[in-house]
This record gives sequence, C-alpha cells and structure tokens, in this order.
Amino acid sequence: MKSKIFGLGLSRTGTTTLNTILRECGYNMIHYPNDNELYSMNNDGATDTPVTAVYKELDKMFPNSKFIYTIRDKEEWMESIGPYLERKRNWNMDQRHIDIRNKIYGAPFFEEKKYSDAYDFWLKDITDYFKNRPNDLLILNIVNDIDKPQKLFDFLGIKAKAPEKFPHKNFLKNHSKIK
Repeated sequence: MKSKIFGLGLSRTGTTTLNTILRECGYNMIHYPNDNELYSMNNDGATDTPVTAVYKELDKMFPNSKFIYTIRDKEEWMESIGPYLERKRNWNMDQRHIDIRNKIYGAPFFEEKKYSDAYDFWLKDITDYFKNRPNDLLILNIVNDIDKPQKLFDFLGIKAKAPEKFPHKNFLKNHSKIK
C-alpha cells in the first residue's frame, strides 16, 4: 500500500498553509478532501479536518505514512475560530461539513466550552496515538512563524532548500492569520 502525507489539524491552525507548501514541494496534496479523494491512491495525501476525523483509519490503510499535526496557541486559536465560523454561519453547507464539525468540535458552530474541550481532546488523542512512533508524527506550529519550514523538510526528508518562512494563506484582516 502506498504511504502518504496527512495534515491533521483543527481549522485556523495552518492546514491551508501546510497544504500549499507541500504542493510547492511537488506533492499532489488535497486540501479539505471529499471521501473519494481522502481514500484515493491517486494523490500524495490530504490536509484539514476531514483527515483529522479519520486519521487512525488512514494510518491503518496507508502504512508508513507521515502525519503532521498543525497547532497554535490555544487562547489565540479560540479568539480566531469563533469569528471564522460565525462568518460561515449563513453559508449553504452540506451535511458532510456539518458532520465533520460535529465530530471534531462537538458542534457545527462555535461554542466556547465544546471548542476548548475539542482542542484539548485532539492534542491528547493524536499525541497519545503516536507516542511510540516519533518518526511518524510531526507537531508543527506555523502560525506567527513559530516553527520554520526546515523542520517540515527534515521530517519528510525533503532535500531541497527550505524557504525561510511558510507561505501563509488565509490571512484575515483584524484576525489572526492561518486556517
């Protein structure tokens, strides 16, 4: 079975930026994959909450894959995720988006306690799952340039010269950058 790269992370933790830099490195990555894309052999991996929701299943299905968990300061994340989701409240979302948010956060729109608990749950769940496999999981904080691309390149064995900074995407005026 083909090994892949999977970007785990909650919304507003740099999943779009991670996907962008991996694509710039030549990987055929899918950001926010549908189910067919997520389980397909026709890409090099995927990023965002659909991946996070089923990462254990993907780990079994694609042995020797690399997992990158994007994080950011929890308080900063809490200040960012609420307004981000509020802007999406009136969007016409399909049931899959709602189901994924319910699975990841416990609610499709921001509820402070549920989202705070979800942040803690996923950090513990993912780190516990990979605790005996340090070569399979990279925890990466790319928000505000805390971690540099070289850390990602070293983890994946990319020999090319890493850029000094990540190509930040989803910068929002008056809100913290990164998805």
